[in-house]
Amino acid sequence: MPELPEVEVVRQGLEAQLLHKQIEGVEIYTPHITQPDPESWSEALTGQKLMALERRAKYLILRLSQDCLLVHLRMTGQMLLQANQSPQAEPREALVLPFTYYRKPVLDLPDKHTHLRLGFSGGIQLYFRDIRKFGRVEKLLPEALTEHPGLAKLGVEPLGSEYTWKHFQGLLQGQRAIKAFLLDQTRIAGLGNIYVDEALFEAGIRPQRPVASLRPAEAKRLFAAIPKILEKAIASGGTTLKDYLHPDGKGGEHQEELKVYGRGKMPCLRCGQLLEKTVVAQRGTHFCAHCQQ
Repeated sequence: MPELPEVEVVRQGLEAQLLHKQIEGVEIYTPHITQPDPESWSEALTGQKLMALERRAKYLILRLSQDCLLVHLRMTGQMLLQANQSPQAEPREALVLPFTYYRKPVLDLPDKHTHLRLGFSGGIQLYFRDIRKFGRVEKLLPEALTEHPGLAKLGVEPLGSEYTWKHFQGLLQGQRAIKAFLLDQTRIAGLGNIYVDEALFEAGIRPQRPVASLRPAEAKRLFAAIPKILEKAIASGGTTLKDYLHPDGKGGEHQEELKVYGRGKMPCLRCGQLLEKTVVAQRGTHFCAHCQQ
């Protein structure tokens, strides 16, 4: 599932191409993914401009002239851009999709995994594509955002101004595993399996440790490690392991920089000891028993 860095990279890519452009056409291919009342979308959205693109945790928010579109990519969702092609233009290059579920390159969209098309002024098409159909695009009024059940319960944004040492300290209570705590979206929003493993390695903390067992120095290292790991991932375009793609169809590069995630039984890049893999909070979990205490 795309985590905070991947969603932020998608947000930046869409913003660079679509900000202040007008919606000129809407096509819905899979109605249950677009809610509510998908039959009304074409009339309601056509003519509205994209005024802002925001991210909250793992959600994308497209603020239009009147409405908002709230996008959750879930497991395999993608937001892909393509420009209209004139008859005289060179053939469009295929989007090479480097994931396991669907290995054929995509030359033309929409394909059978495309569920929504938004046509923007300037000849740019935005497609929502999702192989497993878990993702969702919702249309709602701006004032309804704060009451949306997926947004209302979210915790602190780890790259926002409200992420402070005082606030973080106040959250560190209880006996559950620190990894389970970090995955709890009501505490710190946007973290997932990849970046929790990476942040805990950066901070030198075993993922099984009870939250309340962290000493002040360890808690401070973790507090600093979380935004550091997220910012590095954004800078390298996110992590492409299966389905995640930038809006232009390119994959991220942060998978080349992962220190522990997905590297079970491989040597630790810091000490050389073989990394271990276990299950914490029902998630596959990677750590170094020597570097993480």
